Amino acid sequence: MTENKKFDVTSIGSTMIRLSVPSGERLESANSYSVHTAGTEANTLTALSRMGRKTAWVSRLKRDSLGQRVENDIHMFGVDTSRIIWTESDRNEVFYVEYGASPRGIKVIYDRLGSALSKIHWGEIDRDYLLDTRFLHMTGILPALSDNCRIVTQQAMAAAKDAGVKVSFDVNYRSNLWPPEEAGNALRPLIGLCDILFLTREDAKDLFNLSGDPYHVLQSAMELFQPEICVITLGGEGAVASDGDRRYSSSAYPVEIIDRLGAGDSFTAGFLSGYLEGSIEMGLQYGLAMAALKLGIKGDYFISNREEVLRLIDTSGSREIGR
Repeated sequence: MTENKKFDVTSIGSTMIRLSVPSGERLESANSYSVHTAGTEANTLTALSRMGRKTAWVSRLKRDSLGQRVENDIHMFGVDTSRIIWTESDRNEVFYVEYGASPRGIKVIYDRLGSALSKIHWGEIDRDYLLDTRFLHMTGILPALSDNCRIVTQQAMAAAKDAGVKVSFDVNYRSNLWPPEEAGNALRPLIGLCDILFLTREDAKDLFNLSGDPYHVLQSAMELFQPEICVITLGGEGAVASDGDRRYSSSAYPVEIIDRLGAGDSFTAGFLSGYLEGSIEMGLQYGLAMAALKLGIKGDYFISNREEVLRLIDTSGSREIGR
């Protein structure tokens, strides 16, 4: 893996204004909202930045107060935002969150139609900047937003492969963006361009009909998509990974959940950070520790640091790594 790159990880993606009501209140009756910004690619990059990685985020935003809030929040974490494509028309994305106590789950309402990002074109993107990186990280969120976004995702991943840049891809399926059959059909050719694939056990089943015990799902995904590395996350059970020659596993931490949103992105960031430092085992260690810490933090961003991550790993006792 080349070391003489400006960035460790870059990405193209969506970041929205997040309006959430206090826990126990409903969207239809709440009088106040907490304001954050959130988007899976930016969540991942900001978490990587907190771990000391050099990162850059590319997107298309309307130049207004909401767009400026998005850039400010991401840049505050040390992510390079200098190649955002600004437009004076269109609009920025917003979503609303209602936290549900059991038996209700989290309710999310997206307001994204006609967004500036949905009209992005590959020709607008500074390709030399985007590909001056050790990893290009893409997700299944961006291609769900519009035909333009789907084309840009494919073009970016193909360009990275041509340039010898490693590509990671997080399927990150969202049922309120598109149905599973459409998503599975659209994402298969994109996944075929990645080197590291991140997949939840649920998404493997719903999108690609891969089921069974975790290692069977892992092996099936390796055979179907043929990435260099596949990582399957198992929620509270931890995660498994394979590089084709060896299988790896690590268990999750017991946690008190404050905010679920962004935990999966923190896992992805942790895995990439640990892998860049040297190994799949370290990637799983970092990923599960960062996901656990994020579950105790409000908002989507990983407001922690390397010292807390290493301390959690060091004090974890008899957790299994490797198999």
